[in-house]
Order: sequence, then structure tokens, then C-alpha cells
Amino acid sequence: MKPNEDQLCSAFAEMLRRSSTFASFILGRTKFASYATNARLLHEEQMSIRPRKHSWRHWWCHVPELRKDRETDIFAVFEVEVANSLFRFALHIENKRNVSRFTEGQAQAYEPRAKHMLGRADYLSYRDYETMLIAPIAFRKRFPSDCDCFSSFIAYEELAKYVPLYGEV
Repeated sequence: MKPNEDQLCSAFAEMLRRSSTFASFILGRTKFASYATNARLLHEEQMSIRPRKHSWRHWWCHVPELRKDRETDIFAVFEVEVANSLFRFALHIENKRNVSRFTEGQAQAYEPRAKHMLGRADYLSYRDYETMLIAPIAFRKRFPSDCDCFSSFIAYEELAKYVPLYGEV
């Protein structure tokens, strides 16, 4: 049986937490590439704000301009020292399996949500962000305009090198 979206998200987030090599690979594909080798994932800090089984999961928020509550599949905040001060940034990651599709307005909501959460203490006061889509190449080809709403994209085919579960989809 093929892994479901939740299993894939969990495997991704766990690898992000456990493997500095994987975290560097992911950050290297973003505008935060220069911090890829020394940024620290704020896993414990995320857990302290919203205690639950997984730090990355169920980060819902109401964005007034969207007039709707929305969720980020994988929310990860990092911290790095820059010029003798600490700088926090977040990745807002949407995960789509090949059999999936976007709900109406879903892809377009990622940017406003990330911007709405920016600088707020209940989201670890991050100062910059990137939205990321992880999906099979075939998914990106089927939904190019929605996929272009994200600042970065990493294909399942690339992720499978680090997280074998992505090769089983």
C-alpha cells in the first residue's frame, strides 16, 4: 500500500529534525541557502508553543484577508546567527501526492498566510519566510499555475534520495 500524505509529511519532518544533511539540502533549495549549513530547526520551541505529538503539524490560522482558516502541511521555523544577532525564518510547506489536487484557493493562500504569521510571537516571531511545494514532477506538470504560487519546489523524485518513503509513491 502506498504511503498517505500524512505519513509522507511525518517522514519529511522527522528527517528535517534528525538530519542536518537533509535540512541543508532543503534549505539549499530556498532563498535561505546561505544559512543551509548552520541554521537550527526550532523543533523544541515549536513544541513549547503548541504542545502536541508533532511540532510541524496542524498550524492553522485565520487570515482576515482570506476570510478563512487555513492550514500549513509542514511548518518549520529555523534560527541562525547573522551579524551577532539571531535571525528566524520559516518554511511553509505544502505536500501533494500525484493523486491529489489543490482545493479552491489553497495554493494562493500560502503566501498571505505566511505573511500574516510573520513576526507574531505565537509563530515564533520569524522575520522572513518561504513557501514550498513538495510533489511529484507529474503533479507539477498537471497544475503549473497553482504550483507557481509557491516560491520553491522540490520533487518527490529528489526527496526519495533522503527519505525513501517518497520513492514508494
